[in-house]
Amino acid sequence: MPTFTLQESFSKKSTEIELVQDVILIGRDLDCDIILDSNDVSRKHSKVTRRNGSVFIEDLNSSNGTFVNSTPISGEVEIKHLDRIQISGSVFTFNDPDNLKNRDQSLSGSEYFSFDFMREVIEKIEINVGKVLKGKPEIIRNIIVCMLADGHVLLEDSPGVGKSILAQAVSKSIQATFKRIQFTPDLLPSDILGMNIYNEVNRDFSFMPGPIFGNIILADEINRTTPRTQSSLLEAMSEAVVTIDGNPRVLPKPFFVIATQNPEDYLGTYPLPEPQLDRFMIRQSIGFPSESTECEILSSQKDGHPLKDISYVVKAIDIVQCQALVRRVHVSESIMDYIVKIANATRNHQALTNGCSPRASLALMHISQALAAYHGREYVIPHDVREMVLPVIGHRVSLKLRYHGEWNSTGDVLNDILKSIPIDNEEKGL
Repeated sequence: MPTFTLQESFSKKSTEIELVQDVILIGRDLDCDIILDSNDVSRKHSKVTRRNGSVFIEDLNSSNGTFVNSTPISGEVEIKHLDRIQISGSVFTFNDPDNLKNRDQSLSGSEYFSFDFMREVIEKIEINVGKVLKGKPEIIRNIIVCMLADGHVLLEDSPGVGKSILAQAVSKSIQATFKRIQFTPDLLPSDILGMNIYNEVNRDFSFMPGPIFGNIILADEINRTTPRTQSSLLEAMSEAVVTIDGNPRVLPKPFFVIATQNPEDYLGTYPLPEPQLDRFMIRQSIGFPSESTECEILSSQKDGHPLKDISYVVKAIDIVQCQALVRRVHVSESIMDYIVKIANATRNHQALTNGCSPRASLALMHISQALAAYHGREYVIPHDVREMVLPVIGHRVSLKLRYHGEWNSTGDVLNDILKSIPIDNEEKGL
């Protein structure tokens, strides 16, 4: 008999559910066969069907989507032994060990979404955020591209240039759960992740989720807290899971962290260690605006802040569908070879103390896919890779002390590396 093992995000207990019926409804309604008590779950969210010895799951046009092995689905999809189905914060593990049928069916849940759909989503967000952050279209573009690549962003700059405002503008443009964490020296890991609290009535512990359980997380001034608290984000940013008292709890999709930090020479800062920096797909610096842009900023905020005038233009499920589309962008063998050559060059360059890791190579490939999709292409070209090398690798490498006189920054070294690697058939990318 096939079963579901249900692990709810805010519960320590797992539940075994036998699939004895041919049709099982999952949702928030009381007449559903499996009831999930969460506002993020639609009244009738998904349907599980047994037919001809196989089990299928179908999303019933829910607001937040149904995911099989982290991929959003639409229509009916066959599930196999040990497949993981996620609905909001609840995860079902499908168990069917006695079924020996060998199936190799790939998920095609996003086939009815096109790159035109993605372009429409991007334009809506760009226009909306552009009403708040003036004169920085390339910064807005890179934030959106990173989000579609399912990465995280680190904004490093002086106070007051609009880092937090940019993060809030992105969050207000998407109908999703937004959480803000203000990092201070006395912040503890449990203040971010949550904790188990003893309930005297039930004589049991219940989990109280922290602010990390959201779709878009603003980690404001992340380098003002201690390394112990900074480390609490490592698992969440890498695997979209947090483990409390030995129990893993999945985070909602999409999960996007926008962290801000002050320059390291500012008082009261704790430099982010390399493992923490490596979790951020890109690092960006907004910089000071031009005189004309600053005049526009003053004019736009004369009567009130434009952040109050914008509202969401896309839904969270649209972002997840776009993330699935990005992974379908073609990356040729020559492009992957080009990325590997860049990574190896950072490891062997005499001016760098350390080279970038395979995680950086993967990040560079995924964000190049997202940038290609941003430009409406279904394949990556070398220009996509070169354009994202500095944002992706710049914060993962550092200069040796004796080479500070020869090189101004790691960006100069990376530009020199790019010039040293020849490119054949650049525009084809095939």
